[in-house]
Amino acid sequence: MVVGGAISHRALFNWATPPMFVGTLLVGPLLQVFFFVHPGREPGVADDRFHLVGNAVLAASASCVYGGTMAVADERRYGTLGAVLFSLRHRVPLWAGRALPYVLNGLFVSAFVLTAAALVLGLPVPAGALPRPAPVLLVAAGACSAFGRAG
Repeated sequence: MVVGGAISHRALFNWATPPMFVGTLLVGPLLQVFFFVHPGREPGVADDRFHLVGNAVLAASASCVYGGTMAVADERRYGTLGAVLFSLRHRVPLWAGRALPYVLNGLFVSAFVLTAAALVLGLPVPAGALPRPAPVLLVAAGACSAFGRAG
């Protein structure tokens, strides 16, 4: 499951360069956090942490939707989708293994956004509070990876 997912991820993302990854999946979501934090301060409805955690969940989710969608589209383009769909392997381990790299990527992007935005905005985040959003981020990344695969 894990090996097949890693091989599939590497084969379909052979075009990605580090500047493209940084610009698309790290800088974009970070700028989005800054965009929502600053206007969110004006009405005083919630503090910066509310916007920070919400955008971290969005960053994890969006990267998984895009990754899953691109993976299926690339499988179609390269003519391998039929072989994947008609293989005799069980569907759940097959698709879970292929979604795992996107889920891990989404969790990495979310952790980066949380860390970098908290540092830049000067938000003290207690170490004990870090595990609390982890289940939400994991469920969001997994669900959105599956959503991207359904597209």
